[in-house]
This record gives sequence, C-alpha cells and structure tokens, in this order.
Amino acid sequence: MSRHRIANTVGLVLATLVCWLYGLHLYHAANRPLYSDVKLPSIEPVSPHSTEHTMDPVLSDSNDGILTFVHASDLHISKYVATGGLVHFQHFLRTAVPLVSPRLVVVTGDLTDGKDKQKLISQQQLDEWQAYKRALSQTDYVQRFNGTFYRDQRGNHDCFNVFSQASSENYFGMYSAVGDSSGYMLRIDEPFGTYSFVASDGCPRHGFARPLNFFGYLDARDMQLLESRLEEARGSSHVFMLNHYPVSTMVYGKYRKEFGELVRQVSVFLCGHLHELVGGIGAQLQAYKAREGYWELEIGDMKEHAVYRVYAVDHDIVSFVDVHLPLPQIPMPNPELLDVRVEAPVPHPPVVLVTNPKDARYLLPKHEPLERIRESTFIRMLVWTDQPVASVQVLIDGQVHPHPAVFRGTERQVGSSANETVKTPLWVAPWDPELYNDGNVHELQVVATDAAGKTTTSRTPFVIGQTLVPLQNDARGGWIMQQSFSSMFQTSACVSYILMTLCLLVVPRVYFATLPNFSSWLSERSVLHHKDMAYIRHLYTLCCNADSAVAKVKLGLAMLAARAKFLVWTQFTAQVYLASVPWLFWPGYFFAMGMCILPLFTGRLIPSAQGSDAVGSVYAYGIYISHEWSPLLDSWTYALASIVSLAVLLVYLPVAVASPSMFYAPRAKRPWYRTVTVRVLVVLFVLVYLGAPTLMTAYTYGWVSIVFGYGRGWLFIVSCLALYVVDWRMPVSLSNTTAA
Repeated sequence: MSRHRIANTVGLVLATLVCWLYGLHLYHAANRPLYSDVKLPSIEPVSPHSTEHTMDPVLSDSNDGILTFVHASDLHISKYVATGGLVHFQHFLRTAVPLVSPRLVVVTGDLTDGKDKQKLISQQQLDEWQAYKRALSQTDYVQRFNGTFYRDQRGNHDCFNVFSQASSENYFGMYSAVGDSSGYMLRIDEPFGTYSFVASDGCPRHGFARPLNFFGYLDARDMQLLESRLEEARGSSHVFMLNHYPVSTMVYGKYRKEFGELVRQVSVFLCGHLHELVGGIGAQLQAYKAREGYWELEIGDMKEHAVYRVYAVDHDIVSFVDVHLPLPQIPMPNPELLDVRVEAPVPHPPVVLVTNPKDARYLLPKHEPLERIRESTFIRMLVWTDQPVASVQVLIDGQVHPHPAVFRGTERQVGSSANETVKTPLWVAPWDPELYNDGNVHELQVVATDAAGKTTTSRTPFVIGQTLVPLQNDARGGWIMQQSFSSMFQTSACVSYILMTLCLLVVPRVYFATLPNFSSWLSERSVLHHKDMAYIRHLYTLCCNADSAVAKVKLGLAMLAARAKFLVWTQFTAQVYLASVPWLFWPGYFFAMGMCILPLFTGRLIPSAQGSDAVGSVYAYGIYISHEWSPLLDSWTYALASIVSLAVLLVYLPVAVASPSMFYAPRAKRPWYRTVTVRVLVVLFVLVYLGAPTLMTAYTYGWVSIVFGYGRGWLFIVSCLALYVVDWRMPVSLSNTTAA
C-alpha cells in the first residue's frame, strides 16, 4: 500500500473519530439541562402533610369514605374544525359534570387546537382561548369549593409557537382556570383521608411550532419542582400524578432523585395526548408499572370520542369507569364552531361504577388495602342517574344475587353555595366474599335502569386476593405504554448510524485502500459471485426435483443460506466499489459526518418570537435556540429519518452504479434491482420519505431550513441528483449487462 493511500486511510479514520468525539460533546451539552449539575433556584422545602383521619375500615353499607373525581383530556377547541371539540366540551360541562357532581374535575391538556385553517401551521388562536374561558364562565366550576373544583393544565397544542411561559402568546396564563403553566399541587382533606393531585407540565421550555412538538420533557428545574410537590404530598392516602404526556413519550431529568424513584409514592398516573391512536392500537392505553407500583391510565380525547372517566376512591380502593357522552352522533357536528352554545343537558343513561369488589385487572397491591375486599360485608356500587332509579340488579357469575341492592347514597354539602355539593349515590347488597375465595376469576354484573327506561350494564371481573388479572391489552395500547421511546429512538438512531458509517463507508474505504490491485480483486470477486450464483441455481433445481417433503425443506434452507451469503458478499463488493468512485463516496461520507456534528436544519422554529429568538437549530441530540438547549425527543426522530434515508441510498447506489456482470454471469436480462420498477420505487421512497417532510419543514419553518438543512434539505437535493445521474442519465444498457 502506497504512502498516499496510508495517509488517506489514517486521515479518514481520524476525521471520523474527531467527528464522533465532537458529536459526543454535543450530546452531553444537549442533555445537560436534564441534570442537577446546572445552577437551580432554591425552593423552600415543604414538610409532609399529616392529618388524623377516622374511617371504619370495613366495607359495609356506610356511605362514608368515598371520594369521587372526573378526568377529561384533549378538548382541542378549534375555530376551523366543524365537529366535536367545543360542542363536546359544553355538553360535558352541562351534562356529565352535574350528573356525577364529583369533588374534583381535572383536564389534562390540549385545551385548544392551536392550528391554522389548513391544519399545517401552528399558532395560538386567541378566539379559541376566549371560547374555552367563555364556556367555563357560564358555570361556577372555577370558583366552586374555593377554586379547588376544576383544574386544568397545558398540553403540547397549548404551547405551540409559544417562546416561554412569560410570552404574550402563552394564553394559558390568561384564559385557563389554573393560570400557572408549571402545573399545580392540590391536596384534598377529607375526614377519611388526604388525597393529593400533583400536575406536572411536560411542555418544552420553548414551545416550538409543530411538527417539532410531540414529545415532552422535564428538565432539572422541573424535576426539582416535581420533587418538592411530591414531598409535600407524602403521607397522603393516595397520590395522583397528572401530565398531558404519557410516561413513554416523556424524557425525565433528575434533580436529587430519578423519576422512577419519585413515582413510587404515586398510585395512578393520569394522562392524555395519544387520542386512542389509529386502527385500534390505542383503544386501551393503560399499563401497570410493576416495579414502581402505579397504574398509568391514558384517557381518550374529548375532541372526537367525547369520553370522560369517573374515579371513585372507596375506603382507599381506587376504581374508575369510562363514559361516552350520550350524543346523537360522535363526533357531533358543530357548524357554529366557536359560537355554539349548549343550554340544557341531554338525557344520560345511568353511570355505574362498582367499588367493591374492585376490578381485579386494576389492583394496586403497593397502595391499596386490598384485604378490605376479603373482609367486606357488602357489595358497593355507585349509580349516577338523571332520573329516579327504577331498579339495580346484581348478578355474580351469571346468577342473580340472593340479596337485593338497596340505596345508601347521600348528597354532601362541601361549600357555602347550594351548588357546592358532592353526590355519593351508593347502592349496597350484602355478600360473603369467602364464597368466592377460591383463587378463580369471578364476574360481578350490575344492571341499572332509571325511570325513563335507560339501562346500563356493568361487568367487573374480581378475585378475592391480591393477584392482578392480566389486562391483555398489548395489541390495543398496553405495549406502547410500557415502552420508553426516549431510549428506543436514541438507541435506534445511534446503533443504525454507527452501523451505517462503519459497514457502508469507513470499513469498505479502508479495505479498498489496502488492496494492491483493485482491478484484480474485482475480477476475483466477480468470479466467486458467479460461482455462488451457479450453486444457488443448482440447489434450486435439486429442490424442484426432490421427491420427499423433507428433502425439499433441507434443500430450500440450504438455498436460502447460500442466497443470504451471496447477498452479503455482493453488497460488500459493491460498497468497496463505491469507495473507488469519489463523486459518490465523499458526498455520502460528508452527510454521515454532518449528521453527527451539524444541525439537521436551521429555521424559524418559533415564528411568534422576536428577532433571533425565533431561529433555532435542530441537531440529532436536541434543539439549540436562544443560547440554550432543549433536549426534545422529536429531534431524534428527525435524525433517525435522515439516517434511514442515507443508509438506503448507500445500499442502493453502489449496486446501481456497478456493472451487473460484477455479480451475475453475462445474460440478456437485467437483474431485478436495475428494472424500471425498482428505480421508480427508489425515487418514490426519496420523494415520500425525505422530500415531503423537507417541504413540510420549509413550509413551517421557512425556506432557510433548506438553505441550512445539512441533514435534510441538502440530503434530499443531493439524493435526487445522484439518482438522476445513476438511474436516468446513465441507464444500464443491455451491452453493459452482457459485458464481461
């Protein structure tokens, strides 16, 4: 190997290492806000709350010991969408809340839609926020119970295109019920227990315009505040944590403790954001986090599905039921948009929530006194109706329960106003739980009918003990809720990037530099590939002519193994050949290194901000804007898309630019990968997977994102040029395919 080649090889390896080291530096810089080595303002420590409570531990026919609250999410009040949204929310306020009359209503974000008419550009719409506030002002919910009845918080749509919490575009501070964008800590003291609700704001510190605003994070300052609030909640009978984003879509930093340690005192994590996804894969976005001991329960949206969830804590056992608004059509047409006004409630079928025995799929062994179920003397259920109850029938395992259900409900005055009451419509029926203490799963069925003939049937699987019945919802959202997309995307991007760089660029280039005679090596490889292909054809012939099924299977497996070996070695030959084509290799190498050290693109990420504050750079590791980093997971998804695009091109272009005779014996027919169909598919891949997002980025963040789009706009343009030259400007001819 000549000195010139040695110098080039050493230079290539050193350049790669330098880029990777600088990329590692950028990664640490982007993630530094997540950890407590940054200077943080001090927060006065709060002593844990403790109060003496009295409650009969036996689940009898007494109507005390019950706390109820309602959860809704993702209202998406829109000035442009003529279905759902505001009309659903108003029906929720007029029908559902008065029906249940709970102690608390919580709404976990995405109060407004925050998009333009084309649903492409995001901006905070003042009209939408005024409509939200107007809907609340038509009730007394914000003032009820001294301001502790209705609580809301921000979602990602509520911080679209909002530079900071102090920005004039942050309408949440002016038009929401809570007003504090950082979340809240609400403690409800009852004679029978203390229940704490801790809401954290997962919105990025700088609210980027969409689509760079799907994932959330809590940096070290946010974690310090969360830790302080959870410390204040210590000693509560139950702690409920609220966030717009599910845990799987969050990046959690650290102040003194990791999130996993903090959340051990949480019983239920309430969230929204995912809207039941599509195709049924998000129909049941719920998961039990066994290591920490809490349930994460995402709720479908109010926007299109008109769903809300009623919780009851009965003697510190937590139960819930999902309810859809009884509208004539869901989503309900709303041609009046923001001018719609719902004056009266709609007839609502009974809402039935069994609190004892509890649904065995949602037990909380680390937080609930489950022994109370075994020691209980009555079946307990809450039945809310807008008409007098006609009947409540109880069946166990399909058999009518011998003891009829009787009403033991109450309506408790909490505030000074006549409306400040909490309904506890408790129905009870005597039972002996030992009759069902056999380790099997039983089913409790409750059929409630009101005077108007409206009927609701509730089915509750239960066991006497502390064994959770599997929810079996992996295909309907459980798997999604158990994941950490932060680890998944970062690991996928890093591993795919390293493999792409080493296997498709660096190793083939180093190998090429070590070859004393590249042409001779190429000829030798060609002969070997021809022999391998002949062997594959021979195995195929034997497989077709085999007499027994066993022989066919063995020959088929041998043929697959030989084919795999052939594809690996021909691809390696093609990559080494690429290293000998400077006008293709060096642009590919530049983009590979650029993804590591350069922004994927730069643009006006927050158009509403003033001056240079609007401009930011999206790196693989995070977003740099206004002289600070936002460790937003969205940037990793952009990086992964660019890496996959470049990897596909680096696999296709070497075999496309090389003569087919290098891999196949001379023949009159072109190989499959050089047909017009394959070439068109590759072009479509580039246009759809790289081109369309690039144009969307330019439309959203300005055309400057293409001018300075090293890992996106530039990659798209160069990819189109390379494909044009290789596939269309110099198409493979028949004479090429038959050349030796």
